[in-house]
Amino acid sequence: MRFVSLVPLLCGLAVVAQGGLNKRFAGQWGLLGAVLMNMVVATVATFAVYAVARSVPGLWPEAAAQGRFSGFTFWHLLPGLCGVVIVVGMPWAIGRVGAVHSVLLLIAAQLATSLVWDAMVENRPATLARVLGSAVAFSGAAIAVWKG
Repeated sequence: MRFVSLVPLLCGLAVVAQGGLNKRFAGQWGLLGAVLMNMVVATVATFAVYAVARSVPGLWPEAAAQGRFSGFTFWHLLPGLCGVVIVVGMPWAIGRVGAVHSVLLLIAAQLATSLVWDAMVENRPATLARVLGSAVAFSGAAIAVWKG
């Protein structure tokens, strides 16, 4: 398995851990307080990674080579807004329906969105194998949520 294949696995682990921990911390500080702390830590960590990447060109070559926020538009704000939706929404959902239910629905939405994104943005067609594989995973999620 290539290293890059481990990154999505780490991201999947992080989504559940972040949502579950924020749900727990919400009991102390309220959900928005927990999310605020989450975003402050994320912002500081992002600045640190960015500073290191810019100052050590060999570490992350494309980060050092690119300009600093040239051509900024409204669209550049959308990923951050998506992050807020995830960081607020997942602990809120986990607290109401549980982690398994929430993550299965998250995965189902990711599968559908990924098929559309690959086809329309990345020019990777929705082949029969991709559609069937996604349908099987989506069906498994639907069964677990429906029967769970």
